[in-house]
Amino acid sequence: MATYARFAYAIALIVSGCATPPEVKHDYLYEAAWRGSALTIVGRQMVVDAAAGAAPQTVTLIDVNERAEVAGDLERRARILNRRVESVEAELRRNGIAPGAIAEWPGAGPDGVQTFPTGDLQTKQMVVIAHY
Repeated sequence: MATYARFAYAIALIVSGCATPPEVKHDYLYEAAWRGSALTIVGRQMVVDAAAGAAPQTVTLIDVNERAEVAGDLERRARILNRRVESVEAELRRNGIAPGAIAEWPGAGPDGVQTFPTGDLQTKQMVVIAHY
């Protein structure tokens, strides 16, 4: 049964014209990249490097730091993460990435192990991840 499923999946990819999924690169913006929700010089350089490394058939995931610690206030944490996503997207646009090539992703599913973007996110050049 498993062999049949793999065979059917391979046929579906070939028929749809997507013989191979895109390559995925993952960049993490750690604490030195941020002063609150604003990018530091280090953070801007990290985003510039990610934009410069963009390649065809490659999806670059930019994680805006899953450890945005705001003790006891989920709404404030969400606001900070939203501003971080906006900061990264603005920096990507300043560095030549078209707005249509940038997407947002709330991150891993409930099991916490999703490392590959799903569906239409695979067609984007840059995917900014905020772990809400």
